[in-house]
Amino acid sequence: MKIEQIANLTDHLPAFVDMLVRTVANGASIGFHAPLDEAEAEAYWHDVNAALKTGQLWMLVALAGNKVIGAVQLEPCMKANGLHRAEVQKLMVHPDARGIGVGRNLMIALEALALEKGRTLLMLDTATGDIAEGLYARMGYSRVGTVPQYTVEADGTFGNTTIFYKHLDPEDG
Repeated sequence: MKIEQIANLTDHLPAFVDMLVRTVANGASIGFHAPLDEAEAEAYWHDVNAALKTGQLWMLVALAGNKVIGAVQLEPCMKANGLHRAEVQKLMVHPDARGIGVGRNLMIALEALALEKGRTLLMLDTATGDIAEGLYARMGYSRVGTVPQYTVEADGTFGNTTIFYKHLDPEDG
């Protein structure tokens, strides 16, 4: 597995669309409802690509050979009082690559990227009860709390989200 920062998704667009559609279909709560239409997934990745090009977003991709098996995004705060922080977004692992450490390795690389960019505070949220909660806790993220009724699910019910943060040590970078 190789993890690299990516600034243009064009060469891998079909793989990103497939990964997003399949990840959502497998129950990931990353802002979409299943079944996710390929056109909607492609439109999402075009928006991400535009944000990457302007520096509003940084992204890492995990590759097995040339196959996209995971991705994670980091949105840097651009406010004068928040240049030390960033928000972790859309950690996803292709369903065919789960259980082999892709998510953990992406997060390790993301923390290194954050430090490289001068970001020492990372924030994130995840669906309460999601498997990702355990990953973040094992990686040293502190649980802030739960926001009830944060999302509206496909069936109209509400879902809760849990917020985490982690201070990164520049000496580790």
